[in-house]
Amino acid sequence: MNATIDLPQVTVATHDYNRLMSVAAMDPHRRRPDREFLMSELRRASLCHPDALPEDVVSTNAKVTYRIEGDGKPRAHILVYPEDLRWPGAELSVLTPLGIALLGLRVGDRMPFQTSRDGPVHEVVVENVQFRLLSDEVQLARVTTDHPDNADGNSWNDLDRRLDEALIETFPASDPVSVIICGRS
Repeated sequence: MNATIDLPQVTVATHDYNRLMSVAAMDPHRRRPDREFLMSELRRASLCHPDALPEDVVSTNAKVTYRIEGDGKPRAHILVYPEDLRWPGAELSVLTPLGIALLGLRVGDRMPFQTSRDGPVHEVVVENVQFRLLSDEVQLARVTTDHPDNADGNSWNDLDRRLDEALIETFPASDPVSVIICGRS
């Protein structure tokens, strides 16, 4: 991407930030341009507690209506993690170039993105954001399926250690991390 383009402010909920940092740090086999784009967006993001995230900011589990410049017609998708894809055509993975571009934008923001390293630069415009909240039963089901230890060497301590090592390698101590306190707007 051209470094002279003025990029919009990106605000990411801390739970999305942590999960996406884990994915980026722990999965070196992801397509490199997508991983680099994700990392660059996370590095410049302002962090916000999920409960204080403004309603017009795109996050996971939010229905976002957007337009891709040049196409003209509005599209609407629910932004989800790849493992949460349930309804083909209704959802968009947050780990695609378009999903990465949308994450953290506010209504009215424009963001350039590329679907391939040598491909054309597209620009997405956010038109509306609506939240889809997961029910308590879904959240409880996810928590209870997480096992504290795994026989294949993936205990919580081992995973924490590996994540710490990957994060230290990815973000040297000289890289600043910005954290803001968001208020509902």
